[in-house]
Amino acid sequence: MKRLFAIATLALVAAASGFADETTEVYQMLYKQAEGLPQKYAAALNLVELNDKATAPILSQALEDLLLAQQSYSSPMDQDLYGRTVRILAQALGDYKYADAAPFLWDAAQQVPDALARAEAIMALGKMRALDYVERIALKLRDLNLQPTQDRDAGEKLAYGCIVALDKFKDAKGFSPVFFATDAWYSLRVRQEAAKALPGIADDPTDPIKDIIGAEAPERELRALQAEAASKAADPRKIETAVLALGLGLQKSPRDRDEAKLLSDLRKFALRILIAYKAAGPVPVDGCAASYSGGFDDEERLLALSALGANGSDPAATALRDIIVKLNADEKAGLSDETRDRMAKAAIENCAIAKNKIARPALLAVTFDDKWSGGIILAAQTALKAMQ
Repeated sequence: MKRLFAIATLALVAAASGFADETTEVYQMLYKQAEGLPQKYAAALNLVELNDKATAPILSQALEDLLLAQQSYSSPMDQDLYGRTVRILAQALGDYKYADAAPFLWDAAQQVPDALARAEAIMALGKMRALDYVERIALKLRDLNLQPTQDRDAGEKLAYGCIVALDKFKDAKGFSPVFFATDAWYSLRVRQEAAKALPGIADDPTDPIKDIIGAEAPERELRALQAEAASKAADPRKIETAVLALGLGLQKSPRDRDEAKLLSDLRKFALRILIAYKAAGPVPVDGCAASYSGGFDDEERLLALSALGANGSDPAATALRDIIVKLNADEKAGLSDETRDRMAKAAIENCAIAKNKIARPALLAVTFDDKWSGGIILAAQTALKAMQ
């Protein structure tokens, strides 16, 4: 039989230098003359090794035939060889991006016992960007993420195949399951593959990220917000996601100090996004003001002031003015301390950045109060000059 294949392969090479139709006929003859699974495997291997896209229809037909005859191969030896045959066919069809084979590949992904063969079929669908199957593969990975499979090794292989496929699809539907795969039950290799794939899943993953931020624990919310910041989403989309995260980070009641710290980290990252993209207008102001007044630590409160300064709108300037008025009243009442002084100077300096004259009366009040240090009075004078 091996000699037959060698002769047939030489015939293929000769035919390939002639006409495409003749080549295809020889391809068909080579596979159809194979008897039994070992011969079919050898024939499929020979066809694949030709590395000729013209063989794709024959490989697709071979895969369909194998799926129809699956029940005929029940012995352990046959099942192993059956899996290997499906694998090489699926890999080649994916490499050739032969979309007509997509239904057979999905059937293989569903019914072939060999986990590697199923994973290869799934990856082939990704390679050919068979977009009709994005949602189905995303759902498969979502289900795999939930808990370890009975055969952990098989489950990991399938998850890996789904991750690679969803990376190839470049569709936002794949973002959430790949995101959750990064901290699921899998081995480090699979989780690292998910982390590597995640940034390229979709240019704008904002919608699934907002869903995650709205439903998950603070640690995952923060990772989702970090993914949004690193994405290619438009600046306004990043800002709206940061505003959402900031608001939710303020609404949630922490169970303990550790969770309070995680929620603060979420709010801080949201504030950094607002600062980086100079988020303007009234929408972010309430969150920034609340993060200042109820901040976990001084870092969060200073970031909130910076976000108000970067905003520069009338509502943001009003918030800065009110903060300075309150601090000025505390100073007059003798409630001075290092933290209040730091906040006052930061609020004043951010008025200089905002350059909004709404804050002018509060700055004037600081300059007329000799209880303030020289450095704070100078900062107020500088801010007033910036508004001229």
